[in-house]
Amino acid sequence: MSSSRSQFFALLGAVSDIETQHTAQLPDLDAQVLLMRIAMANDRNEPMNVTQAMGLKAIGSPAMLHRKINDLLHKGLVELVFEGTNRRTKYLVPTTLSLAIIDAMATAAAQIYVS
Repeated sequence: MSSSRSQFFALLGAVSDIETQHTAQLPDLDAQVLLMRIAMANDRNEPMNVTQAMGLKAIGSPAMLHRKINDLLHKGLVELVFEGTNRRTKYLVPTTLSLAIIDAMATAAAQIYVS
């Protein structure tokens, strides 16, 4: 087996361990993928609005994505915020809880690739 593949599988194992530690907080896999996309957009200082999130067809249908957004909101992993005076556009941003979980995954990944 290639060294890159071994590292990748080690990364997946480490992420799985983090997911196991946070089973109560983390929703299903589709919602986790959505959370990662929201967090990535936020990290680039380009927060994703609800309409953009519901347009992520690679993850699922708009109806399913709407349910996943609600799951993330109810679990306290994202919050809705407004920017400026525009009260109609709601942006999804990761909460401190979700960023702590993502930081744990990032630390586990860094340890895999350093060793």
